[in-house]
Amino acid sequence: MALCLLLSACGPSEKTQQSETARQHQVFRVNLGTEPPDLDPAKTGDLTSFSVLLPLFKGLTQFDQAMHAQPAMAQSWEISPDGKHYVFHLRPDARWSDGNPVTAQDFIYSWQRALNPETGAPYAFFLYELKNGKAYYDGKIKDFSQVGVQARDAHTLIVDLERPTPFFLDLAASPIMLPLRRDMIEKYGDKFSEAGNLISNGAYQMGEWAHEGKIVLRPNPYFYEKDPARRPRIKALEMYMINDANTSVVMYENGELDFIETTTSIPSFDVRRLRKSPDCHTSILHRINYFGFNIKKPPFDNPKVRQAFAYALDRDYYPELMQSGQKPITSWITPGLTGYNPNIGLAYNPEKARRLLAEAGYPNGKGFPTVHLSFQTLYDIQKEAEIAQYLWKKNLNVDVRLDNMEWKVLLSKLDEDPPQIFRLGWFVDYPDADSFMGVFLSDSGNNHTEWKSKTYDALVQAAVVSLKPEQRQQLYDQAQRLLLEKEAAIIPIYVAEKTYLVKPYVHGLEINALNLPNYDRLSIQ
Repeated sequence: MALCLLLSACGPSEKTQQSETARQHQVFRVNLGTEPPDLDPAKTGDLTSFSVLLPLFKGLTQFDQAMHAQPAMAQSWEISPDGKHYVFHLRPDARWSDGNPVTAQDFIYSWQRALNPETGAPYAFFLYELKNGKAYYDGKIKDFSQVGVQARDAHTLIVDLERPTPFFLDLAASPIMLPLRRDMIEKYGDKFSEAGNLISNGAYQMGEWAHEGKIVLRPNPYFYEKDPARRPRIKALEMYMINDANTSVVMYENGELDFIETTTSIPSFDVRRLRKSPDCHTSILHRINYFGFNIKKPPFDNPKVRQAFAYALDRDYYPELMQSGQKPITSWITPGLTGYNPNIGLAYNPEKARRLLAEAGYPNGKGFPTVHLSFQTLYDIQKEAEIAQYLWKKNLNVDVRLDNMEWKVLLSKLDEDPPQIFRLGWFVDYPDADSFMGVFLSDSGNNHTEWKSKTYDALVQAAVVSLKPEQRQQLYDQAQRLLLEKEAAIIPIYVAEKTYLVKPYVHGLEINALNLPNYDRLSIQ
C-alpha cells in the first residue's frame, strides 16, 4: 500500500518535469546503494568504493567492454620475450585535476605505500608480482629501490616481475595500482580523499561528498582525452546512497534517477516487471555470491559441520524464489573462464548433510548451538540469507540467526573478528580465474575465513605461471576440491546476471562483465 502511494505521489507531468530538469541541467543521477567505506585506492576492497574511484582515477591501463586491457595513463608499452620486463610510456599530456603532470614517480610512490603493511591494503598481494614485492611487504627487504619498479624519467616506468604474469596488464587497471599524489597525502593524511582535498587524474574530479547522502563528481578539465566524444559531456555525476531498492525504483520511475541496477537498486521481485520496460538491459557478470565460514569459531572449526551446511543448501531455491537471473553454481570459477568445472563442489544432498552433522556429534541437530549469519543490509541479500536459514533448519534442524548490518560495519567486522557465517559476493577484478582463486590465498586481504593452506597456495601459484590451459585446469580442479569439498571453507551460491535500467536520453554509458560502469563518455541529449 505504501509503495502504491509512493508510485502515485508523482503524476506524469511531474515525472516529465523531473526528467526535463535532468536534461536541462546535464546531470546524471545514479544510486550507489550505500556509503563508500573508503576512497583511498590502497585501502578499498569493495565494489561501492571502486564505482566511485574509477571515474576519478586512471591507472596504466583500463578495461574496454570486451574486458581487454587498453592504454590509459600509459599510451604504449613493451614487454620482454620472457614476460618479466615491462616498459610503460606515460602520456606526456596527462595531468592531475589541479593541472600538475602525472609522472612515473606518482605510480612508484603509490605502489610503495600499498606494499607498506602499515597501510593495510587488502589488495597488496597484487603487487607481489613485482620483483621483491612480497619480500618488501614481509620486511625481508628494507630498501624499496630493490623492488621491481623504477622511473627512467618522468614519463617512463620500468617494471620487473618475479615471474611471467600473463594478466599483469589487467592488474595494472586495478585500484591498488592507481597513481597517488604524495604531497596531498602528506598534507592531509587520511583525509586526502575527502571533497576539497582529493586530486584525481581521471575523467572526473571530486565536487561534493555529503556522507551517507550524496557524492557529486564533475568533469576534470585536465582529462587527457581531447576528443569531445571521448570525454564527459555532462555537468555533474550525482551518486546517491539509497539502501532501499524499492525506493530507488520509485525514484527512477518518478524521473529522479537516471540509472538503477540489480543488487543495489532493483529488488529481485521487481525484475520481471521491469524487464518489460524499453529502458531495461541485461549483461552477464563474472560474479559469485557465497557464504563463508570463520573456521576458527565453533562449531565451524569442524570441517564435517561445514560440509553438512554445504550439502544442505539447495541452490535451486534462489532462481525459483528470486527470479532475477540467478544461476546456481558449486564451482568457485565462473563459466567462460579457464578453470571452470561444473562438477566441482558439494551439490545438494540432504541425506549426506544429516549424516555428516551426526558424525560431527549433532544427530538431527541435537545439541547444535544457535549460530549467526552476518550480511549487508540490502533487500536481495536479506532474501538470500532467509532462504539459507530456512534450508538449514529444514534439512539439519539447526537454528541460524540473521544479523544484517550496514556495509561499512560488516567490512569492519570481517577485518577485525569475522562472524561464524557471512554472506559476500565476489566480482573478478580482471578476466582470469586467478582473480577468483587468489581470494583465498593465505596472505590475501580478502580471505575472511581464517582458512590457510600451503597446498592450496602452491596449486594456485603454479596455475598463474602455466601457459597450458589443460594444466591450469588440472591445477584449479585440485585447488577447488581442497577449498570447496575437503575443507568447505566457503559455499558458492549462484552466478548473477545484471539487470539495469537507463533513461533513453542518456548516451555513452558502458558496462562490462566485471560490473564496472564506465562514465567517461556520458552525455545527456
